[in-house]
Amino acid sequence: MINLCVVSDYNFLAKGLTLYESLLKNSTDFVLHYLCFDERAYNKLKPYECKSLKVYSDLTYRVVDPALKKLKEEDKKYYSYALASYFSREMMRTWKTPITYIDSDIYFHQSINNMLDKMGTKDIGIFRHRQYSMDYPNGNGWFNVGVVHFKNTACGEEYLDWWADAVLHRKYPGLATCGDQRYLDVFTVLPESFLFIDGDIGHGAPWQWMLYNFDSYAEDGCICWRGKKQKLIFSHFSQFIYDMESYKPTTMHFCFTPENMYTEDAGLKKIYDDYYMEIKKTHGKYVL
Repeated sequence: MINLCVVSDYNFLAKGLTLYESLLKNSTDFVLHYLCFDERAYNKLKPYECKSLKVYSDLTYRVVDPALKKLKEEDKKYYSYALASYFSREMMRTWKTPITYIDSDIYFHQSINNMLDKMGTKDIGIFRHRQYSMDYPNGNGWFNVGVVHFKNTACGEEYLDWWADAVLHRKYPGLATCGDQRYLDVFTVLPESFLFIDGDIGHGAPWQWMLYNFDSYAEDGCICWRGKKQKLIFSHFSQFIYDMESYKPTTMHFCFTPENMYTEDAGLKKIYDDYYMEIKKTHGKYVL
């Protein structure tokens, strides 16, 4: 059984459920552990709990952890960052299995099984911000926190514990420049035999679409990066906003991918049009 976890409030519930629907469509033998950090999301989602979807309330953890309770009272945005690693750690401790954390605005175009198979036996799997060179640090970090995988090995548990503790207690100010994300830079001290970075897994986001060629996407689901074709496994639809009539692909990342590319590049437009249609289906299915 593949154990995955996601965190959101009601505002991101449609996106989180669209992630879930993408997993149902493309993957097998998984359970998505969904932590709701407001009562409205929990009450809406709980009736849909089933074998592949387990629903949790953040109140469970705030009752027993004063630091978590204090953080929610003081800084709700940062609290949402802290829950990613905190909840992942709790799920690993509970289920004693590998855990993959996924942001609620991720969508899987292919089976997550393919991604995990490529990671093999490596203890941790992370994905680059491909627009940045890893020759020097930057304030956003080298890696995208949207998908992070940990094996339940001594190494995986140690680094997940470190990440959760560092974010919850706001340790290491030099790494606290982009929510919980830049902490992942520390993982690069691990030898290659322990750490999986990117591989040949295709992944996209508004800050790196401009790096890719999409000419064959409609035919084979592939993007081309640095002259090499890769199956697009997942996309991060960060800052995607919409209503039932239209959508805007992002609100703050046009400094990377120009706004006109989302309409003039047929492959990229298809990626976003398809996601928009899936979100609309989610609203209808779950009566959101």
